[in-house]
Amino acid sequence: MGTDLAGKVVAITGASSGIGEATALACAQAGAAVALAARRGDRIDRLAAQIAGDGGRALAVEADVSDNRGKLVARVNQTQLVLSQRGG
Repeated sequence: MGTDLAGKVVAITGASSGIGEATALACAQAGAAVALAARRGDRIDRLAAQIAGDGGRALAVEADVSDNRGKLVARVNQTQLVLSQRGG
């Protein structure tokens, strides 16, 4: 990624696969604490465990952001960046 995100909190929707998952991994590797949201809770739970296993910080929130706008941001204090990667 080439960017230092240490001390930042990044919320990512659609984090269970594809671009959202890749973005979550890249942000975590760059030092950000990541909040992961997706409808497929089992996948974001595994992703959060992978990030934590690599020494990062991650929170998994099962949510359909088309129905629960703000649920993720409400659970994460001091979010600096929200990335919406949800599929159709």
